[in-house]
Amino acid sequence: MKKVKLGIIGFGNMGSGHFANFTKGHCPEIEVTAICDINPARIEYAKSITPEDYPEIKYFDKAEDMLDSGLIDACLISVPHYD
Repeated sequence: MKKVKLGIIGFGNMGSGHFANFTKGHCPEIEVTAICDINPARIEYAKSITPEDYPEIKYFDKAEDMLDSGLIDACLISVPHYD
C-alpha cells in the first residue's frame, strides 16, 4: 500500500496531538513529511520531537511554500477556528 504523504499546517495543541497519533501508528497509511507553523517556537518544538525518528520531515513557516513544495499528497489544517 502506498502511504499518503501528509503535511500539517499548525503545530499547536491540535497539530502536535494529531502528529502524536500518526507516530503511534493509529493511521499506518499516513506518513508525515512536512510541518508548517508561523510561530518559530512551534517549529523548533516540532524539530525537537522529530529529528532522529523522522529525518524526512521538512519544516516551513509559510503554508503556501509547503503546499507548493511537492512533498505532500494531502494537508491537515490544524489552526484555531477563527483563523
